[in-house]
Amino acid sequence: QQQQQQQRSPDRFGLLGLQNVIRMTNPALVTLALGSDLTTLGLNLNSPECLYATFASPWADGPARAKHPDFSLPRCYLMQPPLMPPTLQMTQFGEETLFYIFYSMPRDVLQQTAAAELYNRDWRYHKELKLWFTRPRDMEPTLKTAAYECGTYIYFDVNTWSKARRELVLAYDQLEERVMPAGQQQQASPQQATQQQQQQQQQQQQQQHQQQQQQQVGMP
Repeated sequence: QQQQQQQRSPDRFGLLGLQNVIRMTNPALVTLALGSDLTTLGLNLNSPECLYATFASPWADGPARAKHPDFSLPRCYLMQPPLMPPTLQMTQFGEETLFYIFYSMPRDVLQQTAAAELYNRDWRYHKELKLWFTRPRDMEPTLKTAAYECGTYIYFDVNTWSKARRELVLAYDQLEERVMPAGQQQQASPQQATQQQQQQQQQQQQQQHQQQQQQQVGMP
């Protein structure tokens, strides 16, 4: 019988159940659904400041602390940024890091700088094989001519990301020449500096001569 009465009674969680809230017949239900008026608690809702700084929660045993919580800053955030640009720190990087920079940053200044540093470490780039080669320290070429040399060389395999050895006939014209990074211009020799100064002096003399001729033509 109780189950039948519950089925016959209107659903209090449906639209019919909202009638008690709208009519405000049950104070407890109205407080739960609509809440309470904060002005009755003595709070100024128009205040631009915090209404109650130490209020944490209705279920809190004590007031909340107004100060910021205690925390410790990780050491990684205390590190100073590097003063030198990455292009000047290539000498401090390992060879695998240089290879990563070279292959992952195509047509970039860092790629040129990494290639220049690998060149300083006796690595040579093969233009056809697209690999970096170097001579083993404990071995010499079995044959060496003005155009090529034969022997066992160490190369860096990009697929396995490791170094391996390989016998190869290495032609010098297949190796990439040294590339200077952008922004690093070679200093002019003393002879070139004197030539530039002489050219500038000649240009100044020609300009002065032309100005004198123009003045003479303009005179009556």
